[in-house]
Amino acid sequence: MRQEQKDALYRLQHFFFDLDGTLADSKADVLGSIAQAYERLGWAYDASKLRIGPLLPDIIATISPQLDAAQRQTVAQTFRAFYTAGQYSRTVLFPGVRPFMDRLSAQGKTLYLATNKPRKSTLEVLDVLGIGDCFRYIGTPDFDGDHLPKPEVLKAMVKMFDIDPAQAVMVGDTVPDIEAGRYAGMKTMAFTGGYGGAGFASESQADFVIHTYEELL
Repeated sequence: MRQEQKDALYRLQHFFFDLDGTLADSKADVLGSIAQAYERLGWAYDASKLRIGPLLPDIIATISPQLDAAQRQTVAQTFRAFYTAGQYSRTVLFPGVRPFMDRLSAQGKTLYLATNKPRKSTLEVLDVLGIGDCFRYIGTPDFDGDHLPKPEVLKAMVKMFDIDPAQAVMVGDTVPDIEAGRYAGMKTMAFTGGYGGAGFASESQADFVIHTYEELL
């Protein structure tokens, strides 16, 4: 990132982060739990179509389109049981994440989390990673009792804290993350080290693009 872009980024006040693929590499835990779920149930899935990043129901529908709605729900429940039981032991922060967040906090910036994970598992993962106390607020699809998509979660958080979207940035690793930030009126930053895949940076048309967090330090 060029210096003038860094300067523009650090002039913003509110930083919203996605979790999986943006702050934390959870791929080993997620893929392992998916494999365990299908093995336990004895159902086949197409591993070549497996992509981390989409919502769990979308992942299941893509890799096992032969299953009906009830069977897909069973897969999701079985996955969550294995995922929780593993205690997220293979989920780690990407290099430079904690120093970057500490720098933001030291400069008086306000940090928020917006994730597609349910609240219970989100809090558990943050506890394992040791970063739960970094955020002013943690937005999840079920944070107010409803199953809200991420764009609506962001808009609700902006309204809740009376945030000027022009002073906020959404950091994510997939196109839907960037689109959610844009929907909420924020600036956007694409992190290419996550699960967005080839061409994500250009496809996202984000305001800022980073390949590592170290480049911001």
